[in-house]
Amino acid sequence: MKRLLGAFALVAASVLPALPAHAAEDPDAYMSTVAGHLGDAGIWVDPDVKELSPAEVSQLDAAAKSAAAPIRIAVIPAEKINTSDSGFSVNLAWEGEEIADQLYDRVGVEGVYAVLVDASSESDGRGFHAVQRADHGPTYHVGDAVDQAVDCCAPDYEDMLGKFIERAQQVDKPFYIDAAPYAGGAAGLAGLWWGVSALGARRARRKDEKEHLELTKPLLNEEIIALSQQVSDLPTTPDPQQSKLSKDVLDAVEKARHRLDEAEGDDDVQAVTTLLGSARYGLVCLDAVRARKPIPEPTPPCFFDPRHGPSTASVEWQPERGAVREVQVCAACKERAVAGEEPQVRMVEQWSGNLRPYWMVGEKMSAYIDGYWSQGDERQWWFPDDDARRTRDQMRARWRSRRPGARLGRWSSDVGSSVSSWSASSGSSDSDGWSSGSSGRRRRSSWSSRTRSSGGGSSRRSSRRSGGSRGF
Repeated sequence: MKRLLGAFALVAASVLPALPAHAAEDPDAYMSTVAGHLGDAGIWVDPDVKELSPAEVSQLDAAAKSAAAPIRIAVIPAEKINTSDSGFSVNLAWEGEEIADQLYDRVGVEGVYAVLVDASSESDGRGFHAVQRADHGPTYHVGDAVDQAVDCCAPDYEDMLGKFIERAQQVDKPFYIDAAPYAGGAAGLAGLWWGVSALGARRARRKDEKEHLELTKPLLNEEIIALSQQVSDLPTTPDPQQSKLSKDVLDAVEKARHRLDEAEGDDDVQAVTTLLGSARYGLVCLDAVRARKPIPEPTPPCFFDPRHGPSTASVEWQPERGAVREVQVCAACKERAVAGEEPQVRMVEQWSGNLRPYWMVGEKMSAYIDGYWSQGDERQWWFPDDDARRTRDQMRARWRSRRPGARLGRWSSDVGSSVSSWSASSGSSDSDGWSSGSSGRRRRSSWSSRTRSSGGGSSRRSSRRSGGSRGF
């Protein structure tokens, strides 16, 4: 009899599935730990999950990081968020999309969040849950991505997650984007609006650039006159290389003069300063040839005053208001810095009569700076003043925002957000519980599951754009 009972127990152990683990110690604390691994987009796999190899995790992490949408994925064991004290049942701390929402609440960054819960079966808590949270921007096919991942690949974790990442970064365009072409009258009105908006944007930019030119044109006239005098004083020489360099410098100055005479905006100012920078570099090359030294590589102009010519050294310098920074300067300014003397800064007089360093004048000197710090082949040297760069970027962003394309984009985004919010609100009244889809799958309403959050939730969540939950 004992032998019979022992054999029966052995067979039962090999046939019956393993019993679910008892309640986790603290699902909230565990989920916070998971979130700590996902500050940036990517995938994190709990060490207790053995279904994914390190090579597979690395490949999936690279795919998530390179996705068009910010995607964060966690693969966790069901036992880590099990609240059941019984060894015969599983009661996860959260259900459906709320599991992914708990991860979003703790990271606190808008994007796509997915949690793959690992277990031996659906009844033991195995499932795939994802949600997109964002108040602005595109809506991605997150719900479809969950369905496709489970339908095509479950329970293969690697293929599931690869399929999800591929689909979840595709934009779900609002219905009006792919709608039928507008009628003739509507198209005419749209074209008229576009034309008026484009004209208004050009006029506003032209007004700004005219103000910039009023300040920079006198400065550049002075620089051209001084540089022309310097070139005219160059001695004549029979050496062909020196003659060519002298001619190139003279040509650059003359081109700058003609371009300034016809200047109408920032592009002209930038072209003039680029030519003047090239002329000063040509003078340095000419000096090197005369001294029978190698021609130096091009460098950015002296930070303190571009009229000093190309930089030859770096010094640490601290403005009146700001942190210490490294700037590239000419040889003379380097000597003054070593001697503890104040640098000779290019000062600009504003309409109020105050003199300020050229980099502190604001957007009116942006084209002047961009031209001098241009390498002439669409590449730019790094300008060391953060405020000047920020002012330039803000000016360009303002110009872009006035264009009809940018206005249409903002309108589309606002309408898309309104439609998504309306869809999410109307969907909350459909079914409070489990519902059957056309394929027989089960799905949990994100609104009903959210009421069972046991803590750790955000006081304000961004709008739910898309989401899905599937057991398998």
